Order: sequence, then structure tokens, then C-alpha cells
Amino acid sequence: MTFSDTDAAGRIFPLSAEGDVSLSEFAYAQILDLILSGRLQAGAVLQERRLAEMLSISRTPVREALGRLETESLAMRRQGRMLVVADVSIETYMNLLDMRRILEVEAAARATGQLAADEAEKVRVAIRWLLLLPKITPADHWSVDDLVHGTIAEAAGNPMVSAAIRDLRRRTHIFNTARMPHRLQPGGSEHMALIDAVAGGDPQLSRRLMGDHLDNVRDAIIDFILGRRRG
Repeated sequence: MTFSDTDAAGRIFPLSAEGDVSLSEFAYAQILDLILSGRLQAGAVLQERRLAEMLSISRTPVREALGRLETESLAMRRQGRMLVVADVSIETYMNLLDMRRILEVEAAARATGQLAADEAEKVRVAIRWLLLLPKITPADHWSVDDLVHGTIAEAAGNPMVSAAIRDLRRRTHIFNTARMPHRLQPGGSEHMALIDAVAGGDPQLSRRLMGDHLDNVRDAIIDFILGRRRG
């Protein structure tokens, strides 16, 4: 996703062609890229003023972006005050995805046969809508992704499991089709097959499809992180 250009001094400027992207989203994307590329390493202090100057924007959208990064556990408070980059190692994400796999595979099996036909069709319509969009924003992607995984988790019937899955998904929220566009069509097909399975009557099929889907997500995230750090 290209939100910006840089000048000779290394300052970052929003591109006017991306006028539909808010400054807060721009700041979030740029700071996140600095973290994922390793230019901002674990423990680095995140200063509003300095980042605002680097991004050539006011401090308010930077503050909003930093708050979002903190919510997603990508930034943390040191001694309760100073905001720093949290550890975003590949191992951290692999552990998060492993926890998601353990919970969501079982949730998919338990949800099988419990999903109402109208709810399943609502999800299918959303998936088709996403795949037809000429330009997909992170918000578009996550609204549908949340609908697919949230619907399955809720249909499993355990509110505590559903809440745990929601929290784990929030912490891997940064990886979307804007950053991994090659996952859009395969991801849509996998989601459609998942919903069809959960709406059917074979828990083992639902279990297998959810496991395969999350394995594919994991592999794409590893490739993305390694590619950013090599670049």
C-alpha cells in the first residue's frame, strides 16, 4: 500500500492520490511500516512531535495512530509513561497465530450445524461484495474478515472462547490484504468454503478448512515480515 513519498531529507509526505485515506490511517500505516521493516526497533521511543515532523502532519493524527498501535500491543508504556515499540518478532506472531489455530479450529467444529441459513448467506454476500470491489481498504477487508471469523466463533456457543478469539485477532489485525494483496482471492475462496462447511453437517471438514486457512495466513505473514526486513 503506497500512502507517501519522501524528500531528500527523508521526510515523508502523503500522496494526494490517496485523498480517501485519513491522516490518522496514513500515520498508522507509515509508523507500522517503520516497525515491521526494523527501522524502528523494539524499545525505540515513539515521540509524537518527532513522528509528526517526519510525516509532515500535525500531532493529532500521530497521537491517534500511536493509540491504535498501543491497543494492538505493537507499542507499550515504559514505566507507565514513555511509549516505546514493543517486541514484534516473528516468534510473537507465530505464537499468537498458534493460539488462534487451537481455538478457531475447535470453534469451527463446534459451530458446524449451529449456524442459521440466513446468517450464513449474510456472510457469503459480504465475501462476494469484497471480491468485487475495485479498490479495497483495510477497513473493507477487516469488516468482512471479522464477520467471517466472528460469526463462526459466536456460533460455537461459548462467549469466553469468542472473546479470546476476538482479542487474538485484534493483535494480528495489522496484516490485511492491503499489505498482502496476493491473499485476497485465495482468502475469499477459503472463507466461502469455511462458511459452507460450518453451515453444513461435517465438523471434521470445518476443522480441516479452518486449520488450512490459518496455516495459509501464517505463511503469508512470515513471507511479509521477512520480505520487509530483507528490503
